[in-house]
Amino acid sequence: MPKLKEIDVDYEQIRDLVCQLASEKKLALIKELVTEKSHRESFYRYTGSLVKKYNIPEMNESQLDDFLHS
Repeated sequence: MPKLKEIDVDYEQIRDLVCQLASEKKLALIKELVTEKSHRESFYRYTGSLVKKYNIPEMNESQLDDFLHS
């Protein structure tokens, strides 16, 4: 496996590679990423910044589902 730290890879290339994966492989990758503490913390920081940026109110699960699908 190549050492990605030594290769200049941009977001678009990574996205294209991930899009080529079968659904179960995508889910396995997502599961692995979110179980790592640093990725989980980065995700919460990112989503928190989106909440502030777009002034999204606090919602329960059904309200959030309606909000995301409207």
